[in-house]
Amino acid sequence: MAPYDATSIDRLPAFARRMRLAAEPVWQEGYDQPFLRELGAGTLDRERFAFYLTQDELYLDDYARVHALAMTKTDDPEVMRFMVNVQAAIFNVEKDLHQEYLAGFGILPDTLAHARQSAFARAYTSNMLAIAYGGDLLDILVAVLPCAWVYADYGQRLARDFADTMPDNPYREWIDTYRDDGFWQSSVWLIDHIETMAAQADERKRQDLVELFVRGVQNEYMFWASAYDLQMGWRPGWDA
Repeated sequence: MAPYDATSIDRLPAFARRMRLAAEPVWQEGYDQPFLRELGAGTLDRERFAFYLTQDELYLDDYARVHALAMTKTDDPEVMRFMVNVQAAIFNVEKDLHQEYLAGFGILPDTLAHARQSAFARAYTSNMLAIAYGGDLLDILVAVLPCAWVYADYGQRLARDFADTMPDNPYREWIDTYRDDGFWQSSVWLIDHIETMAAQADERKRQDLVELFVRGVQNEYMFWASAYDLQMGWRPGWDA
């Protein structure tokens, strides 16, 4: 296993570069979409951010379940420890941040308990859960990587691109959470382990993994796009 500090956002091992290159069009479009640009500028409408936070809160429940299922696919204590640590970060860091923001919007835990996933969020988490139940450990690692990697990359880029206005940005705490190097290290762990495991796979398997990764990045794009449009159903009016 390569040392974790050998991998950075600008210095990736071979298979990670292949996945990243395959996802490049949607990756960049994701960063350029209105939700992220307005978030970075601090001008994002509060209702859109509240919609996103609610959906992300529900998403994290399923994301934690995927990591729990990953533990059933391995006997490696290091992998199991990582999955436990991710779940701890979800409930002790990300969800705490959500609760602070949601309370500011008047969205209390009882209200959140009755919230429903949007069609796009449900498609995303259903896909990950299906992989977690039916795939192997390598499939799961690739399925969860887009969320970790995209957030780390976007968080660092937003902090850099909007540095002049960041002190007054109402979403600064959100950006600071994902720009932090500690968050990026979760991606590094995944990238390094995927690299080692993918090297033992045949080319057909590696291509399937690339397609799985790209689909995850596409789901990340749609998660933010649907939040910006406040869209619960596949089309406006379809959600009864």
